[in-house]
Amino acid sequence: MGTPAPDEPMHVFVGTDESQYVATKVLEHSIRKHASRPVVVHPMTADGIPIPRDRENRPRTGFSFCRFTIPERMGFRGRALYCDADMLVFADLAELWRIPFGEQRALCTFQPDPPPAWRENKFFRRGRQFSVMLLDCDRLPWRIGEIVSGLDEHLYTYPQLMFELCLVRPEEIEDRIPPEWNHLERFEPGLTRLIHYTVVPTQPWKHRGNPHGAIWDRHLAEAIEAGAVTARDLEIGVEKGHLHVDLLGFRPRVAGRRLAERARAAVADRWLRVRAALGGGRVR
Repeated sequence: MGTPAPDEPMHVFVGTDESQYVATKVLEHSIRKHASRPVVVHPMTADGIPIPRDRENRPRTGFSFCRFTIPERMGFRGRALYCDADMLVFADLAELWRIPFGEQRALCTFQPDPPPAWRENKFFRRGRQFSVMLLDCDRLPWRIGEIVSGLDEHLYTYPQLMFELCLVRPEEIEDRIPPEWNHLERFEPGLTRLIHYTVVPTQPWKHRGNPHGAIWDRHLAEAIEAGAVTARDLEIGVEKGHLHVDLLGFRPRVAGRRLAERARAAVADRWLRVRAALGGGRVR
């Protein structure tokens, strides 16, 4: 697959669940903020995805298997990006759309070391990381029912599927996406293109002590100002235990934005009335 045309939308598929609803909205806003070309964001949940019979092969998150549905969702055509919901983007995704696939079908990042909070985590694996992944959907005939059946028939294991992407031959995978597009719990100004809040207990919408939580807070405030996140989103998230109660403090920003919008609308209406009066028109 060659480089996409400039006006071709960038399709971004985000693995998410109910607990990540607000995080997904903030991520989407950060993507759109920097995008230089059309972008379509597709939040995905595990609805309709079968569960493997063997408990050892069951997904570790609610959306682990969502990534394997992307080629079919794309009609087996075009390029698509997969990412988890617990991320923020600081640069133009068009940088990734310019990376050629060549002989490869899937592109990812390489992570040499775990973040400090993951050093004792048995699930971390040094090497390729598929939480940010570019897919050549034309050449990936994945169907999720068949993939789960492969787990049930012991054709491969969960680690082989998730950590090795065994559905694709090794020579057809390459870690050609720069590592700064998947910085795990790490932020370097001017370098980091994407931060991944991958340590679940300390994700900044749940825990107020994340070292990079202020960055997420700023993006939440921006998303609120843009109307991408509402006061009700925050209230529901807190009620269900998905968000830290401190996030309710962002609600005045929502009210302030609404007041500003109403004020602008009132000024515009007054000007319309003045112009109509000066032009001899009647305003009721």
